[in-house]
Amino acid sequence: DNMWKPLPGFFTPGTPLYTEEGGEILKGPRDIDAAKRLLAESGYAGEPIISMAAQDLAHHKAWGEVTADLLRRLGINVEHAGLDWGTVVARRAQKSPPSQGGWHIFHTTFYGVDFLDPTNKLLRANGDKAFFGWPNIPEVEAEVAAWYDAKTIDDEKRIAQRLNKAALDHAIFAPLGAYLRYYAWRKNVTGIAPGPLPFFWGVAKMV
Repeated sequence: DNMWKPLPGFFTPGTPLYTEEGGEILKGPRDIDAAKRLLAESGYAGEPIISMAAQDLAHHKAWGEVTADLLRRLGINVEHAGLDWGTVVARRAQKSPPSQGGWHIFHTTFYGVDFLDPTNKLLRANGDKAFFGWPNIPEVEAEVAAWYDAKTIDDEKRIAQRLNKAALDHAIFAPLGAYLRYYAWRKNVTGIAPGPLPFFWGVAKMV
């Protein structure tokens, strides 16, 4: 359990800007029946929903299967597109309708160091210039701009709280969680430096 944390927000746990502001919707128990009612009220009429997941990356494959199962339990007509990562990368750039090669959902990961502050491209909501999915949410963009003008760390934290809430309210993307990885190397490998991701310069192998 200490390797995984559900994440009701967009910043990395244990870092100065981490906040769960606005994340209540992701903290409570899951209510499938209530979700079904909301889906029916939304006017969804059984249109196919395409969810892409790379099959050559074990964690992506697992997420895709869980997503597809959940959507089916909600009564959504999901098309689980199991692809290789290269095809996911190519297809996610398509803005055409899903019936013409587009998509609705794809799964991806980033390192925790990418989510230390609002400079992360996934937190932008500036339309065609935003990350794949291209959210266009002025409220989110306003908070990103405000963060750049912050004068103190306390100002940054307050803005991060507002940004977190706005991004969750408008669902620019769905944060699934944060997890840690195990790494191992042989005793004859030296020069491994601690860091937020593997760095291989300075590494040597004793013969």
